[in-house]
Amino acid sequence: MKNILFNIFQLILRVLDSFFPKSDNTLIFPLNSNDDYQDNLRFLFENLNNFKGIDCVLLFYGKGDVDYKKGINFYTFQGIIFWLKARFIIIHHGTKDIPFSHSIDYRRRKLINLWHGIPLKNLGYKVKNQNEAYLNSEFAKFKSIVCSSKLDSLAMRSCFKKSKEDVWITGLPRNDLLLQDESELPEDLIDGLTWLDSKIKQKKLVIYMPTWRDDNTSDLKFSEKELSQLKLLLESENAVLGVKFHPNAPPIDFGSLSVLNLSESPCHEVGIFLRKATVLITDYSSVWVDFLLLDRQIVSYCPDLSRYIETRGLLYDYSLVFPGKVNETFESFLEQLKVSFSTQISGKQLQIKHLFHAFLDGQNSERVSRKILSMI
Repeated sequence: MKNILFNIFQLILRVLDSFFPKSDNTLIFPLNSNDDYQDNLRFLFENLNNFKGIDCVLLFYGKGDVDYKKGINFYTFQGIIFWLKARFIIIHHGTKDIPFSHSIDYRRRKLINLWHGIPLKNLGYKVKNQNEAYLNSEFAKFKSIVCSSKLDSLAMRSCFKKSKEDVWITGLPRNDLLLQDESELPEDLIDGLTWLDSKIKQKKLVIYMPTWRDDNTSDLKFSEKELSQLKLLLESENAVLGVKFHPNAPPIDFGSLSVLNLSESPCHEVGIFLRKATVLITDYSSVWVDFLLLDRQIVSYCPDLSRYIETRGLLYDYSLVFPGKVNETFESFLEQLKVSFSTQISGKQLQIKHLFHAFLDGQNSERVSRKILSMI
């Protein structure tokens, strides 16, 4: 019975959407829950709200924790009306971000894909064994995609097979957070910084953020001897290790090493963690590309580099684009981490920063907003 009702509702929406008038001044940001109100979507939404004459609507469609003071429930008359009339739909993954996406007449919409990072690993058409018919159908629905530089534009155009005009070099809205003065930040982000201060207690913060692996297997494990060595180094540098795992990745056992679980923070904006970090440890996660903006030390730990290249693949020769040494062994990683506490960033890192970031002014959200407004 539930499936029958779902199919009927989907059909009704499809029929309504085929003739319902669209408003160029209405933009919806579909969100599953409060947790989705972050990253590029959040910072663009808050910037667009500064412009008069447009309706920016957070459209919540999930059953989780939702604050309707910030938005509208899709499963209401008002929510469905906004879904029907919005010319612009802002997403950060794909059409699955949109409730009842199969009922939408995409010829009458303009989908702006903010994406969710500056990619280093293969995406879209670059991933092995993909269903090209599905990708053709999916990517054709994106009117525009946001990127951070000319280099990133070339990568995105290759992954999504989009034209130069459809890939906007604006910078990522979320990275404005890294460059804004603390006094300009919203209250909840300041609360996140306060929480971090209370945990690290004037120690240096070293953040470890490994990426997700497609095959759900990982060489990211440490022996007791390795953990003991890491503990001694952190203690000697008066540093604490903060750990933030990819939400789809399995946890790592740190044994007797005490770590700060950043997922327990009341604020889940990764930029808040990066602002406080002295050193970032990562692998193939694009978080280090964002961190370049802060001109601080970045250390790699890539024990499965060969397998990762074989299974997922990288868009670049990693040794060329990574700002430091690509460490495949724990011994090499530990030595580089030790050095990072007492040295300045390299000239190569500064060059890589300008390669991946066309803009360093903290105005990325503004640029994306004005691109969208120019289409109205």
